[in-house]
Amino acid sequence: MKHDILSPRRGPRHPEPLGLAVASLAALVLSACSALRFPGLALEPPNPAAAAPIPTPTLAPLLLTPAPTPTPAPTSDASSPEATPTFGLPLPKPTCLATPMWGLGEVWKNEAVHTRLGCPTDEQAAVQGEELHFEHGHMLSRPDAELIYVFLGRGQAQGWGAYVDTFQPSDPESDPSAIVPTPAPGEPLLVQPTGRFGKLWRENALLREKLGWAVASRPEAERQLVSNFTGAAQDFERGVLFWNGNVCFVLRTDDMSWDMY
Repeated sequence: MKHDILSPRRGPRHPEPLGLAVASLAALVLSACSALRFPGLALEPPNPAAAAPIPTPTLAPLLLTPAPTPTPAPTSDASSPEATPTFGLPLPKPTCLATPMWGLGEVWKNEAVHTRLGCPTDEQAAVQGEELHFEHGHMLSRPDAELIYVFLGRGQAQGWGAYVDTFQPSDPESDPSAIVPTPAPGEPLLVQPTGRFGKLWRENALLREKLGWAVASRPEAERQLVSNFTGAAQDFERGVLFWNGNVCFVLRTDDMSWDMY
């Protein structure tokens, strides 16, 4: 007797009615896919006794706290190229509302001049002044500002100063009691300064010591050599340009040094 290949050890299976097989298949598909394709259908809640609840793991508070992001320390230090001081590098030419003109302007264009003096703070003024040379320096008068400039060592710090000109025509010209030293052979004649220069020289013992006596030429043996000049002056942020009709004096106030051009 021939056995059914689907159930070799059992008796022959009787085929189920076709309608019943199709209905069973449809019920299977609907029950498996109802949650996906038919969300409105009410599903039976799962049996709580079917599976024990899985406890939710609890993380340590340390793991729940975000680790702070470290801020990197600046990488620039004294040895890095960015931290190297730029002293000595050329400074840019200052941007000024006005620039000096004529001879003073030509001197100011020099980089060594304008980087130290800065911008002008006043207009250029004409000067009708006087000049007198001493053993160790000289004086220039600036009537427009009522000042007397005193020059000592050129290019040295504290090498010049500005003093108020207080001379009045009624002031004595000189000190008759002053004893003028006799110069060595071949040396210029030494005389006592008079006028406005003489007053400043007599009233300031420190200047008198540093400058020495006024110097006169041999043909002018009986009087000191005071020269008059027509020049110009202009004030700057950090100094003065002063022209005595012959040379231009650059007076710096950052270290009170001076030079000539």
